[in-house]
Amino acid sequence: MTKTILIEEFHVSVCVQIGLPETMYVRARRTLDSRRFQIRLRKAVNGVFRRHSSLKLAKVATSV
Repeated sequence: MTKTILIEEFHVSVCVQIGLPETMYVRARRTLDSRRFQIRLRKAVNGVFRRHSSLKLAKVATSV
């Protein structure tokens, strides 16, 4: 198996305004937890990496 080295790690923070109706928090949480959203986020990240030839050999993993 080929050995790899971690050269960067990104974290995404999602913040919402305090004082919103509870239903807004629930809706946001439901969206973030949805399989559709997570698939689209993963595809977006992979798409950005594919557009940069210097990262062509990099292995990209997303976890949600």
